[in-house]
Amino acid sequence: MIELKENTLLREIPNNLLHDEKVVNFAKALQQPLDEMLDWAFKINYTLHLDKLDDAVLDHLLWEKHISWNEGLSLAVTRQQKINLIQTAINTHRRKGTPAAIEQVLEALNLPGDVIEWFQYEGEPFHFKVEVTTTNITSKTLLLLRQLVNEYKNTRSWLDFVAVKLPKTEYIEIESSKSHYPVYLPICGEIYCEGIPGAGTKKSIEIESKNYTYPVYTPICGEIYPNGVIDTW
Repeated sequence: MIELKENTLLREIPNNLLHDEKVVNFAKALQQPLDEMLDWAFKINYTLHLDKLDDAVLDHLLWEKHISWNEGLSLAVTRQQKINLIQTAINTHRRKGTPAAIEQVLEALNLPGDVIEWFQYEGEPFHFKVEVTTTNITSKTLLLLRQLVNEYKNTRSWLDFVAVKLPKTEYIEIESSKSHYPVYLPICGEIYCEGIPGAGTKKSIEIESKNYTYPVYTPICGEIYPNGVIDTW
């Protein structure tokens, strides 16, 4: 197959006309402006050089491709993930409502996953689950994954849960909370008495007391072994 950039007018002219010097010169004269127009055409096609565009331009292209918060934008934290969403936007929107759309958008976000239909795990009819392989998972990411799947699934199907498969043994944060503990803090000092009963003695007395609280960040973690699965309901 001949690439458009490699094609020329001389290649398209019939052999019998190539013997005409005027035709050949005319074709050569037209070739330069045609090449310049072709270069501009390739520059306008931004899909060929997305990696060279600014972050602000990528954000505008995501809006143009109708990639909303629940359609992957919430999980796109890197430039490459945003580029992947732009490149796959047309296909994922065409396939929306199918398992293929869910798997494709997960792949674009570097979260490879599989849609498991109800008859594959003895679930209820028209139910399904999603298994995703990733690391450094948090409860917030699990919530965003569920929103993403609900956005791309068909209306009649019900998502049971998103299962996260960790490729190796590691600790993950399942949930976190902040607690406050009261602390009794007395403010004390010493006085020296003279001229009254008890003169010459030192006593420590409590001048003032206050109650303070300090926050404690308590992550709830768990250890998952290879091929382990965490289910979020």
